[in-house]
Amino acid sequence: MSVDYLHTTHQKNSTASHLIDPQGRHLNYLRLAVTDRCNFRCTYCMPKEGIDLKARDDILRFQEMEHLLGLFLDLGVTKVRITGGEPFVRKGLPDFLIRINQYEKLETINLTTNAYFLEDTIPLFQKIKSGSINISLDSLKRDVFYKITRRDDFERVWNSIDKILLTDLNVKLNMVVLKGVNDNEIVDFAMLAKSNKVEVRFIEQMPFNGGHFSNDTLSAEEIIKTLQNSFPEMIEHLKMSSTARLFDIPGFRGKVGIIAGHSRTFCSTCSRLRITPDGTFKTCLYDHGAVNLKEMLRSGKSDQEIKTAIRDAVAKRAKDGFESEQRTQQTVHFSKNHLSMAQIGG
Repeated sequence: MSVDYLHTTHQKNSTASHLIDPQGRHLNYLRLAVTDRCNFRCTYCMPKEGIDLKARDDILRFQEMEHLLGLFLDLGVTKVRITGGEPFVRKGLPDFLIRINQYEKLETINLTTNAYFLEDTIPLFQKIKSGSINISLDSLKRDVFYKITRRDDFERVWNSIDKILLTDLNVKLNMVVLKGVNDNEIVDFAMLAKSNKVEVRFIEQMPFNGGHFSNDTLSAEEIIKTLQNSFPEMIEHLKMSSTARLFDIPGFRGKVGIIAGHSRTFCSTCSRLRITPDGTFKTCLYDHGAVNLKEMLRSGKSDQEIKTAIRDAVAKRAKDGFESEQRTQQTVHFSKNHLSMAQIGG
């Protein structure tokens, strides 16, 4: 089945329906993880030896992703975020982005990346319907960068960031705050927003590192206090459906933000859905997976059957990450400490 045929079919069969969960949240944002592979080994994401990678045939093919994206667009999704692993580890990603850029109902294509491959792809993002490019960067110091990523690639990554900040693209820098490792760089990171039109976001460490998770983390409130000590005039402003609490600092071109991923304070406005690399549909970061979309596709289920399964899963969506996690622990033998963000979709 050709991509052109799929695209045309999705446009003709589109409906006015929307995905609305029991709390009345309109779900219009799909996070699509295209691979579980990554060229880094960040300590908060996976163990040093890596994770048990899925076999090639167990990962969704690009054509299957395009098909599923078309169905989600029919159901009211308007934004997609491409994640991994590191998305650009997967060969063929640029062509995939160009193809999905043709979908009329798709308003923005967003990306989360570690920036290792970013420099050569900047022209691509200037041509497609780019939303935000979220760059994971956890230190401005080469030695600390190496300690966290287990890779000595700071110069290459920073060179790419330096170049993309010169463009008009919407760039966000994501720093996972690790207590005793990089938390003394919070103010330095915030200062990047002074002369650059960039959103610098500080993220609570989440319990998905592929190994044991320590609860000795820096909370969102502690991060905010650190920022307020250096920038007492910073002002919070509301932005609906944002995972981050955003702050303006007088005299700064950019903004700073806090993502309470572990505290889960943003759940009440969450509009996000997820598809993992192996085709598992998740209505929440903390659930174990609602529907095996890959299995439905490969077993010949109709588009209508797949849409119905998606709607049914959304109709049972938990009110927040805590309830979702509790349901998972009650229904399956599951340990969040053995999952990696690369497997879930960062």
